[in-house]
Amino acid sequence: MFDLTGPWTRVLADTRLHHGPAMQALAVDPVSHELYLVQLRDSKGIDLCINRVSRTTGEVLDWMHLDGFGHGYQIGAQHIGGRTHLWCETAPVRSGFGTRVTRFPYLPGQSIGPTSDVLTKPYSPGPDTLTCAPNVDPIGNWVTLRYRTPAGYFYSRHPIDPATGKVSGTPTATIPHPPSVVGTFQGFATVGDLLYLYNGNPSDSYENSNARISLISWRHPDRPPVVTPVTALPGLAHREPEGLAVEPLGDDRVQLLFGLSGDAPEGRLASVCAFTSDPPVRGVKVLSDWGKLALARGFEGHTGARVPRARLISVGGLTQLQLRGSLGCPGLTEPAVVADLPPWLTPSVPVRAAVPRNMSYGNAACQVEATSSGQLRVTGPSSAHPLSWIDLDSFTAPWK
Repeated sequence: MFDLTGPWTRVLADTRLHHGPAMQALAVDPVSHELYLVQLRDSKGIDLCINRVSRTTGEVLDWMHLDGFGHGYQIGAQHIGGRTHLWCETAPVRSGFGTRVTRFPYLPGQSIGPTSDVLTKPYSPGPDTLTCAPNVDPIGNWVTLRYRTPAGYFYSRHPIDPATGKVSGTPTATIPHPPSVVGTFQGFATVGDLLYLYNGNPSDSYENSNARISLISWRHPDRPPVVTPVTALPGLAHREPEGLAVEPLGDDRVQLLFGLSGDAPEGRLASVCAFTSDPPVRGVKVLSDWGKLALARGFEGHTGARVPRARLISVGGLTQLQLRGSLGCPGLTEPAVVADLPPWLTPSVPVRAAVPRNMSYGNAACQVEATSSGQLRVTGPSSAHPLSWIDLDSFTAPWK
């Protein structure tokens, strides 16, 4: 369904969560498309925080605390009765991990414990379960569990009633974890008859990362897994893979979201990327369609077909950031920030291109740069060559 060797897009860029620790996992409401990121709250290692994050700004909107639930390395989301319900591991806790799974409504600003009356009855695959974690597939209507017993790790697939949202405690299939998939386990997701596994250790650079996604067939689990290295966000240093989630986009379109955390002086920051199921059309795959740029103060966008806007495309496997439109900047005499890029257009390494500007004593071009901090900057103006307008139509630059 997904070409894991093909182009990826970005959903979040370096989001600071409510607490300092790294993101552990993520989930998406399949109807509202709200994004939920879970993190450990403290050194106890069993208290969690669920962050609801804006996909427009990348900021935390609100949060919910789970006390004594476990490690939170995988969560899931369902939309039931007009609101988001989340799946998570829960107590009893063994060695920092929950041994059962449960579902509850997202309650911003509230704290709940394993005995809260908002929880569904906690479920365990068996009395000898040592760890257990859930994932939700809104495409095929499945809840997948990854659990450990004295015999090893297993995955079980449980059907969801699409009318009521109820989940069967009887699995339709159970498969063991493939011995060839090794390394720190970071997440899993089912999409129909396909099971994706996310592995990788923390690393100090993109070049040293061993993050990878493995593909397994539920129908043919004996076939060797197809393993693909994760090449996203080459500019992200001190990286660690964190979490998988499935999101339906409508019209039979779907995307696989995968998380990466990075280090910063103020704490661990969360980034989320995605593979989409959209096929290329005449060699072009639109990863993010045209959207208006929010210009910085002092810049005035032109109207009609000249409105400043941006999109992300892949041509022949090369992802490119494209800008269009034009804007006025009367009397600009020094480099400046033109606009702030949304999270899904922010590159992990700076990209730049030359664009036309007003003629000034032989100067007819300036440079526009999209930075890894999410800014669109212009360089070239000076007191001798003031800038009055910029045309963005020629801006096309490799993006990664």
